[in-house]
Amino acid sequence: MRKLVVHIGCAKGGSSAIQAGLKANCDALAAQGVCVPSHDLDAASPITGAQGAFFETFVQDRKAQPIPNLADQLDAQADERDVPTIVLSAENLCNPLGFEKIFSPLRERFDVTIVMYVRRQDDYLQSAWQQWIVKRGESLLAWMIACIGVDGDWLRLLTPWAETFGDDRVRVRVFDRQRLAGGDAFSDFCELLDVDAGAFAPPGEVNAGLSPLLSRVVEGRDYLFDGPHDSRFYDSVRALAGDFVAKNGTGAPLFSAEEAAAIMSRYTRSNEGLRRRFLPQEKRPLFPVRRNGPSKPEPAVDVAAFERELLQLQIFNLHKQVQALTDQTKPPPPKEE
Repeated sequence: MRKLVVHIGCAKGGSSAIQAGLKANCDALAAQGVCVPSHDLDAASPITGAQGAFFETFVQDRKAQPIPNLADQLDAQADERDVPTIVLSAENLCNPLGFEKIFSPLRERFDVTIVMYVRRQDDYLQSAWQQWIVKRGESLLAWMIACIGVDGDWLRLLTPWAETFGDDRVRVRVFDRQRLAGGDAFSDFCELLDVDAGAFAPPGEVNAGLSPLLSRVVEGRDYLFDGPHDSRFYDSVRALAGDFVAKNGTGAPLFSAEEAAAIMSRYTRSNEGLRRRFLPQEKRPLFPVRRNGPSKPEPAVDVAAFERELLQLQIFNLHKQVQALTDQTKPPPPKEE
């Protein structure tokens, strides 16, 4: 019986790094007995390390639909590489859409393991708002009021999978560099796959974070984006401002230390239940209280100052680019007779 490792998330929990590593090392992984299927499980499609977009096509009205020939498609790709293990990665599988029921019949054909990475909820909520929610025009405060205590409840999201496949089939990892094998998500995932991470090319930095101050600048300006997955505006800012908008370059986190502690308190019972059920070897809380951090949120004046400096930097860098192009196209001076 082949092994099937299903990485179901969480979003903002290292999934992009894992998928980049799977894509970059698909041949090397095959040499160690692991098949990374193509992105839509069709032999003619490319290998991206991720199948989230494929599974999203089987969602209607917030409910997962049957996926025809799923087991046969997986076996066909593994047969082509003649390997005993298959790995799927799609962070949207942990969303409460009922995918665990769709995957349930696979137990008859495969030795299934479910993998989920979990992240501190204060960090997760900040990152999720910056990457998706602010692009929809929702303010940080309005979104937090609506979602706190619900979004990021990892135990609630994982329980249906555990009830379907059994707790012994579930592997939970804490997305924290100090607690990940090798210090990064891909190396840690390789340990779960029981392959030698040292034989693979590291994926490098993936989905690099942006300064919280930049999120404050675009807050309420959803016209800058064509949806939550449109990053063209951010890409243009990166191109013209570089490290100035990097996550660690400017600005404190969106939440003060007191606010972060209040957020985490809403998940205390769920996090403790997750620890007891799936990580009993952990003798301390999964997400300890942070003792350090800003005592106050970012003042509005800092956001305004950041925006002015950002604008000045972009104009200056754009001027340099235009000047360089002008110099390239300028005709050479006439030769003296």
